[in-house]
Amino acid sequence: MALSLKNFAMNVRSDFGLPLLMGGVIFLTGCNVLPEAQSDPTRSFILSTPVADARSSNAADAPTVHLRSVELASYLRTRALIVRKGENEIEFREFAQWGESLDLGIARVVREELLASGRAGLVQLPGSRTGSAGPSDAELRIRVLSAEGVVDGGINFRAVWELSVDGAAGPVTRGDYRAAGLSWDPKNEASLAAGMSAAVVGLAANISAALAKR
Repeated sequence: MALSLKNFAMNVRSDFGLPLLMGGVIFLTGCNVLPEAQSDPTRSFILSTPVADARSSNAADAPTVHLRSVELASYLRTRALIVRKGENEIEFREFAQWGESLDLGIARVVREELLASGRAGLVQLPGSRTGSAGPSDAELRIRVLSAEGVVDGGINFRAVWELSVDGAAGPVTRGDYRAAGLSWDPKNEASLAAGMSAAVVGLAANISAALAKR
């Protein structure tokens, strides 16, 4: 009887011990295996202006322009580039983002373009100045209603603006600018950023023309 019990115990160790041992080795080995790091596929873009380093001489009476605000439609307050897929459908391209908020990018390009045109002696951006405008100053407000690529390769950009050319109490000139003739490659978000840059340059030219008539 004692011999039978001994043989039984040896059989148990033989049948179950090795699988348990192997399982423990696999478990401990697996704990030391870390997932492979994945690179971030996100790409970042900024608006650009071709005249950042090419300043025209300003007219002697060129006003200081106070850019009071660049207001974005609520759906544009995102870092993702936007593609319109239909009348009521848009796509946020989360892996293609603006490197700065769109309102700041638009303000920066408008400032550089107005200075380069010679129509403004100084352009002050939102938050850079307190107090009211003087009698020879101009106040500018911009509201962007659309700024996106279209799935068929077109570009939608529309902005309305108000310009007071003799300080806060002066007469107000209003504009409604819509970019035309711009396109992009729907498989290349960099081309959308370039097309949007051209749209903002066109907006600045539209405002500059109003300054010339003051």
